[in-house]
Amino acid sequence: MKSSGGSFPSMKLSKPVLKGIYKKGYKNPTPIQRKTIPIVLNGQDVVAMARTGSGKTAAFLIPIIEKLQSHKFEKGARVLILSPTRELALQTHKFAREFARFTDLKCETILGGDSMERQFAKIHENPDIIIATPGRLLHVAIEMDLKFSSVQMIVFDEADRLFEMGFKEQLTEILSRLSSKRQTLLFSATLPQTIVDFTRAGLIDPVLVRLDTETKISENLRLIHLGCRNEDKLATLLHLLKNVIKSNEQIIVFLPTRHHIEYIKEILDQCFIPSTYLYSSLDSEARKINIRTFHLKKVPVLLVTDLAARGVDIPLLDNVINFNFPSRSKLFVHRVGRTARAGRSGTAYSLISNDELPYLFTLSLFLNQPFKAANTSILNNEDDDDDDECKYGTVPQTIIDEENEIIQKLHGQFSELDSMEKVCQSAYKQYLKTREIADGESVRKMKSFLENEKIGYHPIFIDRTIKQNDQRKMENERVEMLSSIKSYKPNMTVFEIGKNNKANTAREVMKMKRQVTEKILGKKSNHSSEQTETNFKDKEFYLNYQSNDFHFEKGLQLTKSFDTQLKESILDFDGDENGQITKNQNHLKWDRKKKKFIQPGDDGPKMKKMRTESGNWINASYKSGMYEKWQKKAKINPNVTTNNDDDDDGDGDGEDKQKRNRSIKMSSRKKPKQQSNGDKRGPKRELKTKDEIFKQRKRLERIQTHQKKRQRQRVVGHNKGKAMKRKGKR
Repeated sequence: MKSSGGSFPSMKLSKPVLKGIYKKGYKNPTPIQRKTIPIVLNGQDVVAMARTGSGKTAAFLIPIIEKLQSHKFEKGARVLILSPTRELALQTHKFAREFARFTDLKCETILGGDSMERQFAKIHENPDIIIATPGRLLHVAIEMDLKFSSVQMIVFDEADRLFEMGFKEQLTEILSRLSSKRQTLLFSATLPQTIVDFTRAGLIDPVLVRLDTETKISENLRLIHLGCRNEDKLATLLHLLKNVIKSNEQIIVFLPTRHHIEYIKEILDQCFIPSTYLYSSLDSEARKINIRTFHLKKVPVLLVTDLAARGVDIPLLDNVINFNFPSRSKLFVHRVGRTARAGRSGTAYSLISNDELPYLFTLSLFLNQPFKAANTSILNNEDDDDDDECKYGTVPQTIIDEENEIIQKLHGQFSELDSMEKVCQSAYKQYLKTREIADGESVRKMKSFLENEKIGYHPIFIDRTIKQNDQRKMENERVEMLSSIKSYKPNMTVFEIGKNNKANTAREVMKMKRQVTEKILGKKSNHSSEQTETNFKDKEFYLNYQSNDFHFEKGLQLTKSFDTQLKESILDFDGDENGQITKNQNHLKWDRKKKKFIQPGDDGPKMKKMRTESGNWINASYKSGMYEKWQKKAKINPNVTTNNDDDDDGDGDGEDKQKRNRSIKMSSRKKPKQQSNGDKRGPKRELKTKDEIFKQRKRLERIQTHQKKRQRQRVVGHNKGKAMKRKGKR
């Protein structure tokens, strides 16, 4: 059987690896896998970019398993895979075990939230591949004094996210412990065109594989933009879940904070809409249970924050709902990337208020996909095209009123909903403080769009609004009334109303003021019209001051440099509650020792930091002595080193080393306990003094008298019980 070009057999993979790939269900490699796997097998450093759901995880796992082949008994992991979140790390671990099921390779996870003692035991089991989050991996490395000199490859999964989340000191310290001959792989959904900020990872002549410019979102994804007020978003969400989206389809709803999740979860439960949730401060076991519940389709709705915008692979997902529109275009790409995967179709609903509308214009420039306002003529039964995925339309007020009435009834029945709603409002205010400001160009386009366009109802609500002629007339009247209110401008100010002398003088003053302003505005309009008439631009020879892909590259760029992000407050994916949103803000704090207010960074590095062998400053809490305690508890000889930088001296292979270590442990157990040199006590005396004998006798007398007293009490109680029984028989 001949292998076709670009297939897995044509990459010259071994039979166990091919068997694992086919068992996983992969038939043909994706474009990122076809381009990346041969480069990794050649031993070159790689920077690979492709959109979410394109198969990046398999693109680095398959060549890693092919290069390792089998388990080695020499101490030390050979591959490190760093992930920004524990969910992505667990998913990568699952994929690695499935691809390597026909090999004897060992793969372990080192994640925050798990037991440190269990992770010490995992390192002692000598895994070949370690999948970890940077913070916990560095903690374990410092506790166990690991050098990672045996690591041959390191992988940065979701590389831009690792740097943006502020893992600077952890990554710097981990990289300083690695060998300079390692192979480095950076995989991400989006990266800027220049990779200057990633040179810290120590890449040597990397090969750039960029597929994110081909398709930024799936062609099978349907985009629906719905305009509504912030107060009406919950009502719109309920209508979408109950009436628009089918009951057998799975939905992810992205919410701004954890408090929104708790509040909306309670509302959905009262409306008999089964749902589960996921946010950053949730317990790790609860996260696993909730994700698995959604995986098994026991509930159709998953409420999440931006924590799940990356790495959480939920197959066969049908819909994504953006409760708040993201301020960054690439964050929108990651959100909607949860659906329309592997050739399937999907829908992304976005609830957009007027203050979020500029971000929609930024997104349209980033995707190079313009949108248009929904036509108001649909209410008059006029023909309209069916291409509604790039339209911005409003929600009928009748729908909002019906759902708001239901929500108000729930608030009347359950008093705790009022307090939960207030918490959501305060949390949203903190969220707005950390949201990025829209650029001026998008704001100007938004204003002209609202002034010049007559925005009608979105086509997904047509079936409801044109059922009856009377209802259609009511909707037309409502639209005309709202448009007239928006365009209304009063002819007089408050001071001009009335018939007294003050009102007359105010009218005269305002009349003179209006005449002056009209002259100024008339001159400016005439001047601008003259300029437009004389302005001439030859499109053939005109050189634009912005490149054609300016908006696209602007959307892909990192928001700020890494050092700046560590000092300033930036809303990251894990900031889904008030404490996390405001914890990095630059505010003063009280120092008890100095008796004054200081900046958070004024206490100096030596108070809460420690300098490592590489000269980097890290948190002093990393070294707590937990490993030494675990060694004593597990009866592991501390003299037997766990550092993976010990090489064989030509005296045997890894199996001989293990036998020698076992013999050392057995011999250490058989040795009797020796008296420490610091113990100055002499041999135990056999003769007692008079005082010791007297104290011993007194103690025995007290014990005997107490025993006699207790015995008398038991006898008296026994006799009383017999007497009571006799009376009862009589």
